Amino acid sequence: MIKVDRTDDVPSEPQPIVWQPYLYYRVTARDENEDCVNYEQVFLCEPFYSNDGAPIRTRVVCGRCGHDMTLLTAELLVPQPEVS
Repeated sequence: MIKVDRTDDVPSEPQPIVWQPYLYYRVTARDENEDCVNYEQVFLCEPFYSNDGAPIRTRVVCGRCGHDMTLLTAELLVPQPEVS
C-alpha cells in the first residue's frame, strides 16, 4: 500500500463498488480506527485482486492496527496484469 498525500481526487465518502470476480483493481482505502497512527489516512492499493467478488473477501486491512479499512474507490485495471 502507498499512502496518498494528495486526496483531492479521492471522494470523502465510499463509492458503491460492484466487484467483477477474479480481476485486478486500483483501490483507495481509508483507515477509520481512531486509535491507529494511520487514522484518516488514505492509501492506494494496486493491484488489488477481487477474488470471487464477495465483499467478505474484498477488503483492505491496516498493517499497523489490523482493522479493516473503508474502501473508497475501485477502478478496474485495463489491461489486467499478466499472472503466470
